[in-house]
Amino acid sequence: MFEKFRTGRGRGYPAHIRARAILQHIRQKIAANTLGRLFVSPWGRRVRSGFAEIGGHSRRPSLNLAILAHVYYLDIVPEILDARKVLDARVALHLTVPFDKVGELDALVSGLPDIVLHACENRGRDIAPFLTVLNSGALDRYDAVLKLHTKRSPHLRDGEVRRKLLFAMLCGEQHATFRALSAFEDALIGMVGWRDCFRSDPLYWMDNEERVRSVAERMGAADSVKLGFFEGSMFWFRPSAFSALRSLHLAPEDFEAEAHQLDGTLHHAVERCFTIAARSKGFLVKDLRGRLLD
Repeated sequence: MFEKFRTGRGRGYPAHIRARAILQHIRQKIAANTLGRLFVSPWGRRVRSGFAEIGGHSRRPSLNLAILAHVYYLDIVPEILDARKVLDARVALHLTVPFDKVGELDALVSGLPDIVLHACENRGRDIAPFLTVLNSGALDRYDAVLKLHTKRSPHLRDGEVRRKLLFAMLCGEQHATFRALSAFEDALIGMVGWRDCFRSDPLYWMDNEERVRSVAERMGAADSVKLGFFEGSMFWFRPSAFSALRSLHLAPEDFEAEAHQLDGTLHHAVERCFTIAARSKGFLVKDLRGRLLD
């Protein structure tokens, strides 16, 4: 990440802005590798559960829920299934998976109810498969959908911890999850995510601003362009909030072939367009405590 701040768009910002971003990044790394590791440990899960009980039970919102997860690393599938159990073991689970891994995944989830496999090309990381399912209309009947993927980020020392933290915050404990989901009972709420991974500092444009603006213009959202996205692209969303993105009819072949890119691709641009698409249609973005995210 430091290299990203020193190159590309990062070079266009004053030194004090780059320094601020680097210091923030260091703080986040330290937190993830200390408190974060403790938080996602078995002991941490027991503590979280205990605190949730103290906070009182939350009613399950009257919403039709689903999970859409992209599966590249098959060994992480149990974590996705655990997240579904937090909601209800029969909540619809849509899994996108590269063509060459369909058989293995099918064997892993054989016999489990309400699971739909969507075979896809290994292209555009989790973003292209996500848009393919979104564009198909398969999610239209749901009020809120949890977007997950088997993020491992092998180039990062804390890649595993970051994924586990996101899973834990978004759907790791039932009462907290139900409280967060109650936001979707307001028809104006389009996205809900973890504030700690929401990025709005200008340096997080990286090498993507020009392309984001191009995508936004194509979907009629040029006036709504403002940086603010959930790094890691995991969050709860209302499918209708992404109608502007659907209007682009993006297909897997529109995305660059996989070459272990770290920045500057179409999928990096679209990652920054989710909130833009939602806001362009009048939807709001909130954190897990119900606070607006700007």
